[in-house]
Amino acid sequence: MSECFRYIFIKNNKTKPAKDFDDKILLRGIALYEVIRIVSGKPLFLEAHFERLTNSASQLKQNIWLNFDQIKENIAKLIALNDCQYGNIKLVFQFDGNNKTLLAYFIKHYYPNEEQYQNGVRTLVHPAERPIPNAKIYNHSLRSKTNDLIKDAEIFEVLLLNSLRNITEGSRSNLFFIKNNELHTALDADVLHGIIRSKVIESAVELGIPIRKHSIQYDDLPNYDAAFLTGTSLRILPIKRINSISYSSTHDIVSRLSEVLQAKINDYLK
Repeated sequence: MSECFRYIFIKNNKTKPAKDFDDKILLRGIALYEVIRIVSGKPLFLEAHFERLTNSASQLKQNIWLNFDQIKENIAKLIALNDCQYGNIKLVFQFDGNNKTLLAYFIKHYYPNEEQYQNGVRTLVHPAERPIPNAKIYNHSLRSKTNDLIKDAEIFEVLLLNSLRNITEGSRSNLFFIKNNELHTALDADVLHGIIRSKVIESAVELGIPIRKHSIQYDDLPNYDAAFLTGTSLRILPIKRINSISYSSTHDIVSRLSEVLQAKINDYLK
């Protein structure tokens, strides 16, 4: 089944029918990408996504050949042609030798339900790490492996364990822990700088919640009071279990951060 959802996608600024989408292009060369949430027809935090995209390219000594306004125009065109006001759009800049390809298309999305937000989700630790953590690069091998684990173990997310036995992030999310009313998360150098992760850190500062960025040792997992995931589709999602370790899904800090994050989203969408 193709990753391209809805009816129309964009390739190098030209519109194409979804039936012409070639998923194999993502396997060639290097593909930088962003997944952008569309709410009421507006791309959420698009400026932050563009900044991360350009930073990812610079780490690979590449350049994004469209400016912010051109990307915004392509997204607006995609929303209008598919008559879709809500969902997720994937933006891909693919580098294959001298060939460069822009792709923009809707993908199927899954947003957590109310029960998952209230009771938390199950996760599993898996030994894996991304070679360039700060760059959002399509990694088919890691994506396929974690998708299989999620399906086979009937869990929500896979948490990555690096060679130093540190828990860094989720396969498609960032990760926070709470202990003694302090927020703990991995070092910036070890993870993708998630858009919602940055908003959560901003929210914590505004609320006066202490934040500690450090290596999260696997052996220390039982010592935390609560944990949660963040991401474009998830926003803030409590974790009820990592492997066999249980956590509170109703911690007050999670609720307070969620309220401030929602306010930031509402302000952006005005």
